[in-house]
Amino acid sequence: MNILVLEDEDEKFEQVSAQVLEIVPEATIQRKKNWLDYSRAVAETKFDLILLDLLVPRSARDSGIEDHHESLVETTRDYHSKSFKTPAIVLTQHSLNEGDFVHDLNLVDINVIPFNDHGKWREALKLKLLAAQPAKKFDVVILCALEKEAVAFEGLTDTWGPVTTISGLICREVRIGQYKTVIVRAGRMGLVGAAVTAAFALERFEPRLICMSGICGGAAGESEIYDLLITQSCHQHDAGKWSTKGFKSEHYDVQLDVDVHNKLIEVASSKAMSSLLVDLNPATSEVPKGCQRVSYKIVSDAITSSGSAVIAEEGKTATLTVGQRKLTGFDMEVYSIYEAARHASKRTAFFAAKAVVDDGGKNKGDSFHRIGCLLSAKFVAGAIRAGVSDVWEH
Repeated sequence: MNILVLEDEDEKFEQVSAQVLEIVPEATIQRKKNWLDYSRAVAETKFDLILLDLLVPRSARDSGIEDHHESLVETTRDYHSKSFKTPAIVLTQHSLNEGDFVHDLNLVDINVIPFNDHGKWREALKLKLLAAQPAKKFDVVILCALEKEAVAFEGLTDTWGPVTTISGLICREVRIGQYKTVIVRAGRMGLVGAAVTAAFALERFEPRLICMSGICGGAAGESEIYDLLITQSCHQHDAGKWSTKGFKSEHYDVQLDVDVHNKLIEVASSKAMSSLLVDLNPATSEVPKGCQRVSYKIVSDAITSSGSAVIAEEGKTATLTVGQRKLTGFDMEVYSIYEAARHASKRTAFFAAKAVVDDGGKNKGDSFHRIGCLLSAKFVAGAIRAGVSDVWEH
């Protein structure tokens, strides 16, 4: 939050700035001590909030205090000013008994708050600060359906913020390389929860990239436990019509953008992706039956299917392959993420990378979830660092 403060008295400025930073610790405060410098600042820079005293020197060369209330609106609400829409607060120790002056200021979003020892100005300023905070924007949104999928990123990012609510979404702010990133957890599993969460995140955060990390099921014979599936094309397997003859599906699919897909193939082939198993320390129960150790392959052209119901019956996944030349895996959310990004008002790159933890046969249960979440998170973090969000800037 970028705040401009016009105040020539050091003691008053210290009180005001301390209150601002208590409410908005990350705020950037720019101070001006005279009217001329203030006029230049509001004209040249867009601020989120303006705090000012009207009794200040005219310029740095003048020591005399002048009352600038008559030129306040003209200067602050000049249409050529970059801050002409910015809310402003006059914090004054002096009475402004000028008839309708205060009322006229309110009409142009300039409020007058008496600055005194009673401290009531603090609460008034707090309310204004909270109301004036700009919407947060992020370079990248990582969407996870489960908390375990989100927590897997701890230790893989450069910063790790607390869980907090931003614009109504459950978020954790992090930084991955140069990219300001937010991990968003869907309110619940499934296509609907993912679609709502993704649509809100795209609208409110305006990212250059939205991606999904986590775990999924694999199609028997096409993928093994811990294989990392990068969904090139995804369809919804539970869209269609039930009749007396059974279920007849309607086939809709969404594909990755060619440039994004090519970049992900490049990332998957890099040396960094050959060491995803480092520091995983698998327990005996985390090694798939029939295997001596944990291993994986990256499937960069996976064909996957999404639906709102969990498929838990052995052999049931075979029914999903009807009409499909090659189905690699299935989950409950990817189709929604791809569709939401495809329809976003701002062009946004998107992809999903999920690790198989259910092969539709002898390997079932939750024992593979930890490593699956970590493998997916490591790949996604690596892809973000490699600049997948920048593919359309070149």
